[in-house]
Amino acid sequence: MGFLHGFLHSFLQGLGNMQRHGGLGDEIVEGIEKSRKKLFTIGISIALAGTGFFLILWGIASTIDTIFAMRGLGFVIVGIIAILTGALTYKK
Repeated sequence: MGFLHGFLHSFLQGLGNMQRHGGLGDEIVEGIEKSRKKLFTIGISIALAGTGFFLILWGIASTIDTIFAMRGLGFVIVGIIAILTGALTYKK
């Protein structure tokens, strides 16, 4: 992630230098900046959704373990269900 950030920063700086010397217009620089912000927003959204999904599964597994005193088997059951759901979703 740091490499990508540094690369984009260098790229944008190079475009800015080109523009000062009569090269490319503002449109390309603005387009890249908008794309970078949009990708960052999408990345944060995916991370939050993944965290929420994990916490929901963890809560379900903890509840199953507590109710039936399975000593960790609830986590395995919920994990298997999650894997099967993921496989079915990928297959479609």
